[in-house]
Amino acid sequence: MELQVRSEVRGGWTVVAVSGELDADTVPVLSDRLEESTGNVVVDLSEVPFMDTTGLSLMLDWHRRLDGAGGEFRMASMQPSVHKLFRLTELTEVMHIHETVESATTTA
Repeated sequence: MELQVRSEVRGGWTVVAVSGELDADTVPVLSDRLEESTGNVVVDLSEVPFMDTTGLSLMLDWHRRLDGAGGEFRMASMQPSVHKLFRLTELTEVMHIHETVESATTTA
């Protein structure tokens, strides 16, 4: 499945919407788009039915990268199977995960 990535600016946030499976074959597509982003980023995962550990690693890398640069990295609208991956790895305790893009871009 081909990964589709689009982005838009909402207030002080770059919202990156992802559609498709996020795995070793498709992670470079999202990685390239994130490289174009600066400041605060929200990744909308509402249309990602599957993510493997490669995608998980990319999310953690960007969380650390933006946190170290004074920005913020958030994820929103995870499907249950993707959210389960974050729960099993206990990253729900570390990363900023929101139920909706709206709450991710408005929560302080």
